Amino acid sequence: MSFGADEEILQDFLVEAGEILEQLSEQLVELESRPDDADLLNAIFRGFHTVKGGAGFLQLNELVECCHIAENVFDILRKGERRVDSELMDVVLEALDTVNSMFGQVRERSDVTPATPELLDALSRLAEPASADEVAAAPAPVVEAVVEAPSEDITDQEFEQLLDSLNAVKAEAAGAAVSAPAAAASTPAPANEAASDEITDAEFESLLDQLHGKGQFAVDAVVPAAAAEPAAQPASDEITDDEFEALLDQLHGKGGFSPDAGAAAPVAPAPAAAETKAAASDEITDNEFEDLLDQLHGKGKFEPAVAANAATATAPAKKAEPAKVEAPKAEPAKAAAPAAAPAKAAPAAAPARAPAPVAEKTEAETTVRVDTARLDEIMNMVGELVLVRNRLVRLGANSADEAMSKAVSNLDVVTADLQTAVMKTRMQPIKKVFGRFPRLVRDLARQLKKEINLELVGEETDLDKNLVEALADPLVHLVRNAVDHGIESPEEREASGKARGGRVVLSAEQEGDHILLSISDDGKGMDPAVLRAIAVKRGVMDKDAADRLSDTDCYNLIFAPGFSTKTEISDVSGRGVGMDVVKTKISQLNGSINIYSTKGQGSKIVIKVPLTLAIMPTLMVMLGNQAFAFPLVNVNEIFHLDLSTTNVVDGQEVVIVRDKALPLFYLKRWLVSSAAHEEQREGHVVILSVGTQRIGFVVDQLVGQEEVVIKPLGKMLQGTPGMSGATITGDGRIALILDVPSMLKRYAARRI
Repeated sequence: MSFGADEEILQDFLVEAGEILEQLSEQLVELESRPDDADLLNAIFRGFHTVKGGAGFLQLNELVECCHIAENVFDILRKGERRVDSELMDVVLEALDTVNSMFGQVRERSDVTPATPELLDALSRLAEPASADEVAAAPAPVVEAVVEAPSEDITDQEFEQLLDSLNAVKAEAAGAAVSAPAAAASTPAPANEAASDEITDAEFESLLDQLHGKGQFAVDAVVPAAAAEPAAQPASDEITDDEFEALLDQLHGKGGFSPDAGAAAPVAPAPAAAETKAAASDEITDNEFEDLLDQLHGKGKFEPAVAANAATATAPAKKAEPAKVEAPKAEPAKAAAPAAAPAKAAPAAAPARAPAPVAEKTEAETTVRVDTARLDEIMNMVGELVLVRNRLVRLGANSADEAMSKAVSNLDVVTADLQTAVMKTRMQPIKKVFGRFPRLVRDLARQLKKEINLELVGEETDLDKNLVEALADPLVHLVRNAVDHGIESPEEREASGKARGGRVVLSAEQEGDHILLSISDDGKGMDPAVLRAIAVKRGVMDKDAADRLSDTDCYNLIFAPGFSTKTEISDVSGRGVGMDVVKTKISQLNGSINIYSTKGQGSKIVIKVPLTLAIMPTLMVMLGNQAFAFPLVNVNEIFHLDLSTTNVVDGQEVVIVRDKALPLFYLKRWLVSSAAHEEQREGHVVILSVGTQRIGFVVDQLVGQEEVVIKPLGKMLQGTPGMSGATITGDGRIALILDVPSMLKRYAARRI
């Protein structure tokens, strides 16, 4: 699918519609718990309406059709002619899925697959009033029904009727002129405006009065309103979004009003039948629409086109002034529009109103859409600047020149500020990830027949765009596990003294240069004894090893490949793959994951990841003449150790730290082959946290903390166990960045 010259418009549509569809997913789930929220219903209606309008402009007819019927459903709902129920929500959510699918096809420039006939039929049935038979048996006049409505806003249908009524008044005036030319002989020239294709100032002001709630809508009230000054000035010269959308419907010719509505409008005399047909068209002219846009921006009142006046000026005596409309025709409007009833008829050439005050100038748009590739390029250049900064800081520290040291210090500060500013341009709120979970939890709860309330906390927390995308899948696994494994059925919860509805909380907060994400539930929690038994049964470890595990170690068993507490495999869980994938992904992000659980009370899983993946704080160490970098997020503590004081437990050398034995490894023996048989009397020990475990590594020298830019390894070195990348140190040397989890998996079995 190619859009040619409309490519730029398509990009705008993809951005706007994408945001709207994300909001619709959240709003629809929220609607199920707040079915009577009028603002929410209107917001959903506007969402489908806006997507439909953009798709119609691009001639995406399949998308327009589905959105239009969904829009009709919510028009019925907001009128109170149908109630929100589970069946309706299932169909509407399926429609949203279909719209999202079509939207994805448009984004990929592929052919759009239309919605299934079954879905369209289901939506069409829901777009009708719930008691259609009763409504048809006792139809009420349109005007009276609207008068009794408590809302001050008018609907799209009422707005169409109002415009048609204005056109009918013009046609009726033209017919009166034909039947009584003598009476119109003294009509001033300005009266020609009444029969033109444009509406007069008075008519348009009356229209604005109706739009801004100057009285309940009544078709008959248009007759005196069109020929008289309004009883009071409109509350504002601007129209609202809803009103503007109604005008857009007129522009696009969405469809005429119902025959019943047409019957309520004044009937024009027979001689003017042809003119009435033209005047009552569903579409408005370009000039009218431009003037309505002026109203939206507060530029002034409606002005009839000069060309229209010139075209009719040749026969001024054949037209009638609007003020000559007989009063009896306006009498039915006295009850419907009391605000317009006492108004006196104005002469045809009414004095011009004072110009509307010019709206204050709004600030120009301050946002610019930038390709993420450019941001990545800028981030890479800032990374190179950081490396140069590190080099200069090292040189400045060794320099005796005070001016040089000050300049380097200033450069250090400016570079840090620039780095922070560029990082912020790549930041996105985690709400982009959180937004998908209300729908996910809702669908899972219905599938599993559970009652679950999802709470989202800290949605505005910002983190790197790449992290937002990378965290989506791990969080989906964790939330699904909380719903499936954690929360009990309503019957089980009642039996244990809990409320029928479970509670899942998904939260995010910033802690220094890291983000903490937590998924907690008030379900049944984890039983360490059950986890030990499953580990033995599945051959993960023998019974003696399982008995020695602490409760925390037992909780971490769920990350083992193939480990699952489910006895039956379902399409939701049971294969023991999800949590293994989660841990692997979090490790790739240089993050950590911890589990806290209490049997019978619930569980909490905490993920800690850095704010950005491009620049990493590290601890630089030396092994011989080679530099290595530990991710600082893993570093727990550092101390100097006399290696003769170590102990051996089960063949593994350990060091006692605060009455706890920690496994000790000589990193040099793993990574520097020439040092395999060297004996060390003393050394520096770096204690690292890997998951919930703490491990000690012996290194030769500590260099210090340093921010580094991660560079990918070359093709020959990619996949090397224990290495996640490389960087350039402040003194210009190349340092390898260690991947501690994979390094332990590769080397720890050597027991050296």
